[in-house]
Amino acid sequence: MPISLRELRPLALIGIGRLPDSPPTPAQSEANIRLLVWEMTWYGILVGTTVNFLQLFVVRLGAPGLLVSAITFGPALVSIVWQLPASRLMGQTGHRMRWVLGSLFSHRAVYLAIALLPIFMSARLAELTVFLLILQAIPLTTSSTSFLSMLADAVPPRRMPQVVGWRMAGLGLTSTLATLAAGRVLQWLPFPGNYQVLFIVGWLTSMVSVWWVSKLCVPDRQTEPQHGEPWGGKLHRVFRYPGYGFFVAGVGMLNLALGMIAPLLPLFWVRTLGATDGQISVIVTVGSGAMVVGSLLMRRAVSKVGRERALAAGALGYALYPLLTSLSPGVWWLIPWAALSGLFVAAIYVTLFDNLVAVTPDEDRTGYIAVFNIAANVALVAGPLIAGLLARRSDGLTVGLQVTATVALASGIMFALRRPR
Repeated sequence: MPISLRELRPLALIGIGRLPDSPPTPAQSEANIRLLVWEMTWYGILVGTTVNFLQLFVVRLGAPGLLVSAITFGPALVSIVWQLPASRLMGQTGHRMRWVLGSLFSHRAVYLAIALLPIFMSARLAELTVFLLILQAIPLTTSSTSFLSMLADAVPPRRMPQVVGWRMAGLGLTSTLATLAAGRVLQWLPFPGNYQVLFIVGWLTSMVSVWWVSKLCVPDRQTEPQHGEPWGGKLHRVFRYPGYGFFVAGVGMLNLALGMIAPLLPLFWVRTLGATDGQISVIVTVGSGAMVVGSLLMRRAVSKVGRERALAAGALGYALYPLLTSLSPGVWWLIPWAALSGLFVAAIYVTLFDNLVAVTPDEDRTGYIAVFNIAANVALVAGPLIAGLLARRSDGLTVGLQVTATVALASGIMFALRRPR
């Protein structure tokens, strides 16, 4: 599909004036699948050039451990506050695809702002970068809730594991190649210009990703009647659905581990092992490549063991990553651990959404996803805070990674104890 410059106009990318779609025909559903794979494939370039290096960029700016942790817990805290109001607002106004496109466009514009910051200032650059990433959580929360709700209607349920696997494979492939190229750029150009080039490339390719989303055919759901139900009542109601509460608790434990490892890894790589940007790009590249392989193999694995066991295996296996990292005597030991991590991350990502859909009812799915995201973000707030406090100790990075491994192991056990649905 050639990209028309006319279709890349700003109004098309942010959803203004978009009319509601009719329910997709079988042919349109197949087209949606292709569009979703292309969307994630282009997004992978943003991940490989920008997302993978944001925390490292802040570390290179000299940020302390707690500020690095704020990159994770700050957006999560904003998401907790904004999640239910955003869900209610989308339910009242309808036009779901307008919300999807507008929030995606706004979210990715922040990466361009971060790229341009060093041109205009040098003092407090780390603090302002983190502030923008926290502010970015407002459109990110909206896009996450609206996109997940939209995805359930864009793709036939029987094709969901296959589509998610293809999306993760596309993401892993382009993010792997982009990360490998990014390592070269970081070595060739001086700081901070090297990071600025990467972030601008990431932003440009993310706009192509948004264009693919704008081509989707997804019907808007009817606006949801509002009866003034307090948010506490909504929380109580959704947790009464069988299996939902236990699943959300397991994801909360997993996100606690992910929240802890997010600041600990770059700090451990740089400050404990003395890794260079080039070495880190190799580590991240290997992890992304392994995720591609895992995503392509996951459909067959899920068909044999089921989505519940595949998710449990992913969480249990991922627990090895922070443990083995903490025991590594040198940088190059991290390469096989990154490959192991990529395989298990694929198992988690490919099956997580399918498991979520299985434990939520069709009615008010946006509300259920909002509550799910709140629980996940509560864990993402707690994890980096715990990691930041541990990082202050002389052996805090090593101990923090080992505690992270224990938490991930607990989440895997919780998933393993779930009853198949």
